[in-house]
Amino acid sequence: MQVLRRQHQGGRKLTDTILQYSTASRFQQSSSRQELQQAVRAFIRMYRPHEAREDTVLFPAFRKIVPAHKIKELGDRFEDEENRRFGAEGFEHVVGRVATIEKQVGSYNLDQFTPSV
Repeated sequence: MQVLRRQHQGGRKLTDTILQYSTASRFQQSSSRQELQQAVRAFIRMYRPHEAREDTVLFPAFRKIVPAHKIKELGDRFEDEENRRFGAEGFEHVVGRVATIEKQVGSYNLDQFTPSV
């Protein structure tokens, strides 16, 4: 559990770095693009096993010990907090920002990562 918490902290730092180097003015600089690539790679390297652990171990265990109505209450609280921090369209706004960054770094078209079968 401590490792997952440290990864959340590391993920926040990497996200800050990614946002810092993905602005239009910084993205034009080769050194900034290299820093951005390093941060994105580090995030992906950490996130893949992190997400797998949460999906296969943590969340199933959580659902076994927490009643469904409590999980719904938590979801509602998270949504209220999201709205408080980012406004009513906060999630949609963040999704739009992510899409813009993905387009800038060339990862927006998911089909390019689909293997040929």
